[in-house]
Amino acid sequence: MRKNITAEELKKRPNSKIGMRKQKIVPLPVASLDSDTKENIELLEECRRWWESMRDLRTRARRNRNYYRGNQWSDEMQDPTTGRWITEETHLMNQGKVPLKQNRIRNLVANLIGQFRSNPTKAVVIARGREEASLGEMLTNTLQCALELNEVKELDARELEVFLMSGVACQKIGYDFWKERNLEDLTVENTNINRLFLNTDVSDIRLKDLRLIGEIIDTTVDNLVSAFAKNTAQEQRIRELYANMTAKEFFSDYGFDSRRTDHLDFYIPRDTNKARIFEVWQLKSEWRTYVHDPTDGSYTITKASMKEIAAENDMRLEMGLQNGINKLEVPLLEAEAKLEHFWYVKYLTPSGHCLYERESPYKHEEHPYALVLFPLLDGEVWGFVEDMIDQQRYINRMVIMLDFIIGASAKGVLLVPEDCIPEGMTPEEFADEYRRFNGVIVYKPRADGQIPKQISANSTNVGIMEMLNLQMSLLEKNSGINESIQGQRAPSGTPAALYAQEAQNATLNVYDQLQSFQSMILRRNRKALKVITQFYKDKRYLAINGRAATQEEKIYDPNLVQDLDWDMTIAQGMDTPVYRQMVDDMLFQLLQGNLIDLEMYLEHTSMPFADKLLATVRTRMESLGAGGVPGQVPPEMAAQVGGADPRAMAMLQQAVGMKGSKRPAA
Repeated sequence: MRKNITAEELKKRPNSKIGMRKQKIVPLPVASLDSDTKENIELLEECRRWWESMRDLRTRARRNRNYYRGNQWSDEMQDPTTGRWITEETHLMNQGKVPLKQNRIRNLVANLIGQFRSNPTKAVVIARGREEASLGEMLTNTLQCALELNEVKELDARELEVFLMSGVACQKIGYDFWKERNLEDLTVENTNINRLFLNTDVSDIRLKDLRLIGEIIDTTVDNLVSAFAKNTAQEQRIRELYANMTAKEFFSDYGFDSRRTDHLDFYIPRDTNKARIFEVWQLKSEWRTYVHDPTDGSYTITKASMKEIAAENDMRLEMGLQNGINKLEVPLLEAEAKLEHFWYVKYLTPSGHCLYERESPYKHEEHPYALVLFPLLDGEVWGFVEDMIDQQRYINRMVIMLDFIIGASAKGVLLVPEDCIPEGMTPEEFADEYRRFNGVIVYKPRADGQIPKQISANSTNVGIMEMLNLQMSLLEKNSGINESIQGQRAPSGTPAALYAQEAQNATLNVYDQLQSFQSMILRRNRKALKVITQFYKDKRYLAINGRAATQEEKIYDPNLVQDLDWDMTIAQGMDTPVYRQMVDDMLFQLLQGNLIDLEMYLEHTSMPFADKLLATVRTRMESLGAGGVPGQVPPEMAAQVGGADPRAMAMLQQAVGMKGSKRPAA
């Protein structure tokens, strides 16, 4: 017999048949590993076709990398004599020339990376409500701690290097176990473009039309077992799938070489001891039911059909009638069926077996990649280096030509008439005596007066140096990195303001590339913050460096940010010494004008002694509040700021004295 309930209990009754869309999915059991292999193989073939369509991009990126590294004669050409395909370096050596190069691309790219490192950015979480500002600071500290754990400064610098080579920047954001710290935390990884595949018909620079993305992963079988096996039976099945692998590592003669990725095959790994697996994220669509429950105001998306929703409403009406509730007052579910798009992930073996699959587990409901394609102009993608290769090739050509002309010119050639060589002396002995220090050659002069003569001819001036200087100038103009931005010495008489203006204007030429890369970092940080708020279940102490913070900002509390409405922006130059010096100067001016007190100044300044000095000041204030005798600045404070400006010391004395005179009166 059904138990009677009240109207309030009915309104508070949980919806037991309406399940949330995000359900916990574990790796597939052993019996499911052999199911749907045909569908998975078709999916792998689709991924292979998209990967093959990126061959031109990978080839151009590899060529740009060769020029960046200094291997600038590696382009292939047809030998005019044999008809065989050889490298340009081999062709030059066959002609008796030395394949010289003057690598200018390396300096230009290194300058851009140096600009990026010298102007670091900082992710700042901004809460929409002013009353939630402290929560925004807490999220900012949490995100910065997680990013510092992943050493993103190094990752971003190396990814920028790849971006300048190829026009593609991609990082993967996840949540995994850190054995060094014995806990689970955020993970950020750079994705190699040689292993990346996606639908290459994208045209939206925001990548809103991305439908498929994934990567080729080569790892050990032990790592696969650790990630996907939940029992010994699953471990045995996974090892059977990779039974054809070699047990020992394959040692190659080419260590620290790019051939492993340059000549990558889609299905077969280059290292015979590595297991290949494909991580495939695919955008799917399915009819889902959007349900609003007025009992608790929840709004969920479920796989339940409209019939199941109607059955739930009928049961609510029946229970309401049994308890004497008017059917108009019974809270019924409001539902609407919609076709919803969602990201679905599969981890596939080359044979089509699926080790793990599920709908996107992340709160951002997307794939875990932060990707940018530059410039995506009419679907084309290219790197910064590609625009400078022609000038670099011409510079190398001029250098080789100049070296060849100099080598073919007469340099110290000795012309000796045969009659001038003494009897009994060979030409070789004559030459040895001529080169010897303080050498003496005795010969009979001829009647016509001819004597040995040494010839030293200058190289023919055909304008090579002018052309070489022209190409170097064009290279700097095309790249947008001139002498001023490189820090070279300005000509005499150049005003300092003009030199600074030239350096600032030069940065505008590369501003587009750097801002596009910053957009990838912004997407990365947004996904990283959502992953943090989703998977950080317990309170965490945040290690904060460089400034003081309140106790609320030092501890991450997941209960405070579950329903927080936040937004995030990338603040430029927040971590530079110049910016911190400007903030410190402004704070000191406010302190000097009595607009803030000493404690406020020490809480916000970035000076290294601020925290210890603040603790000393607070201890001093507590002593004064307890009836102590106000005195001068404590010795600890004087030791901390012993080398400070005398005006600052006077201000500290004034502030402490002013506080000391007010506390006892209170």
